[in-house]
Amino acid sequence: MHEQWQSCVWQRGQHNAFTDLCEFNGMLVCSFREATNHISADGVIRLLYLDMQGKLIRHQQVKLPGADLRDPKLSVTPDGKLLLLAYAKVYNGHQDPVYRQAYTWLTQDGQSWSSPKQLGDKNWWLWRLRWHKDKAYGVAYNREAQNTRLYAGLPRRTFECVEPQLFSLKKQGKGYPNESDLHFSADGTAQVLLRRDADSCTAQLGISAPPYRRWVWHDLGFYLAGPRMLNLSQGYSLLAGRIWQQDGPKTALVLLNLQTMKPSLLRVLPSGGDTSYPGLVRQGNNVFVSYYSSHQHHKACIYLAKFTLDDELLS
Repeated sequence: MHEQWQSCVWQRGQHNAFTDLCEFNGMLVCSFREATNHISADGVIRLLYLDMQGKLIRHQQVKLPGADLRDPKLSVTPDGKLLLLAYAKVYNGHQDPVYRQAYTWLTQDGQSWSSPKQLGDKNWWLWRLRWHKDKAYGVAYNREAQNTRLYAGLPRRTFECVEPQLFSLKKQGKGYPNESDLHFSADGTAQVLLRRDADSCTAQLGISAPPYRRWVWHDLGFYLAGPRMLNLSQGYSLLAGRIWQQDGPKTALVLLNLQTMKPSLLRVLPSGGDTSYPGLVRQGNNVFVSYYSSHQHHKACIYLAKFTLDDELLS
């Protein structure tokens, strides 16, 4: 793969981090958290609307009074609306969070958003939503339980836990599974990419056929934070996230051979320090990558890059 361009698209906030990226109405939409710092309690969601050359068209902010909003994720619903998912630490004036809850917002035009609606169970961090056959799926995690759950349904209506122990310390013997991505093949086969932060700290890839109750898990043998997955063909998947190198954390693109489950490093993005949480959008042979990094400007900023994929990865 080769890079077409890369640029810093946002640096106005004190701390700009935790991106996602999707295509909507002919634009790229990049979501991220703006706050005082990585762990402060004042997070709001910033949305950038960009053209396909990465030029900023407009931007807007989504807030929830009394709450710290974190890790916004974007998806387009089957009826063409843009859905925003974020996890709220609700303080309501207290020093510590009263509770934690996932929320969704919906827009038809990318201008005005609906009121927030709670999604999933309190204190279970629903990380991302993916759509398959008019239904949304998402993996939630709970740190204390060292467990992940699979949820499914319609986010603005009924959304239920369909697998209460997707991957857990109790079930698999491997600790602290948390952040995730999902992919559905045309035949309905599901893949879950899972970050872990205990014992060997190696990422896991789970595969299951409908109804997604029996999973086969593969240990990928390396650490990946803020995991993102984009299947390129039947044989390869593009992974993105934070890896560790000798000179510290980097945001990187990794090619995963789906037959051997062997990863190979494709590209280390210009990054360092506080960095990760990429978003991916594919357009034909091109892939857009959003991420944040603190390697420049003395703070965490938002970056966008465009790459062209080699034909052999897509066949």
